[in-house]
Amino acid sequence: MKKTLMRGFAGLAILALGVWFMNGLIGMKGTPPVKPRPATARLVKTMVAAPDTWRPTVELEGRVQALDRVTVFSEVNGMLPLGGKEFREGVRFEKGEVMLSLDDAEVRANLVAQRSQWIQLLAANLADLQLDFPLRAEVWRAYVQGIRADEAVPTMPEADSDRERLYLTSKGIVSGYHGILAAQERLDKFQIQAPFSGTLTMANVEPGSMVRAGQPLGTLIGNDQYEVKAAIHARHLSVLSEGDSVTLSEASGKVVARGTVARIAGHVDEMTQSAGVHCQVRAVNGATLRDGRFLSGKASGASVNDVVPIPEELLEGEGGVAVYQVVGKRLSMLPVTLIHRDADRALIGGLEGGEVLLAEPVSGAFEGMLVEPVIR
Repeated sequence: MKKTLMRGFAGLAILALGVWFMNGLIGMKGTPPVKPRPATARLVKTMVAAPDTWRPTVELEGRVQALDRVTVFSEVNGMLPLGGKEFREGVRFEKGEVMLSLDDAEVRANLVAQRSQWIQLLAANLADLQLDFPLRAEVWRAYVQGIRADEAVPTMPEADSDRERLYLTSKGIVSGYHGILAAQERLDKFQIQAPFSGTLTMANVEPGSMVRAGQPLGTLIGNDQYEVKAAIHARHLSVLSEGDSVTLSEASGKVVARGTVARIAGHVDEMTQSAGVHCQVRAVNGATLRDGRFLSGKASGASVNDVVPIPEELLEGEGGVAVYQVVGKRLSMLPVTLIHRDADRALIGGLEGGEVLLAEPVSGAFEGMLVEPVIR
């Protein structure tokens, strides 16, 4: 037992001695000198700031809508006859042209009968008018002779005195006249005229069908004036104002319409933080605008002086209020004023002409970084 313990202590002692000896050898070795790594300049593209006058732009996209649009209703019942210019989708009508002409034979015949009865009433009272109003008898006689049962009633002569007015009223002449006017107005409603030049985009009735009062018959849209409603972010509202120019393009990039900002909504959507902008536009370059077509483009705001356009990704700092400039081949952070930011460009102010700025983002850039500038 004692021999085993002695052997164990001897092994530990030898191990400790070996460790002490090894540490001594290691300590005798000198620390190699550390050579500083030479700094290398990074090649970067730069541009020279040249403040100038620029117009901020706002991206727009929306669908074309006809400015003139009306739903056609009928105020009377009637049959839509066959023949003539038919009321069908895609048919164009000029302003004042009859779009619909319902069968009015029965109403027209009743109106002729009503006029005939009124002429009879006037003729029966001519003798009394001659006795009671001798100075006015010739006026009424000429008026009665000028009335035709199959034509619109001419304007009735004004009464020359209260006595004459009461006489005409008591005999039912005044009420008969206004009754005929109402019947003539109703007859006019059997023909529906186009309020403006346009094209039917929807027709709910066909020739030969029965039309009911209050029934929507179709939709007429104008072909001359169009507008595009677009939604822009609230931060761009301070840039745009009514009258600013607008350019719209199709998917291929070809400009098809130009116009101006007509209206700007006064309310900002609380969910999207956007507001509606209505732009009145007209086709250009022989293009054709159609209701419902999707277009995109830009609206240009008022000119801003002493600004420099740069790619948006060059903005640094909280909220993008600084850019990197090159001073003595080293990067330095330069505070700027952000005037406007659109989809891929920012307009910044607060720069002096001749300052050298980064022209493209540099990964890992930091203030004091050694660079080799190359003017773009």
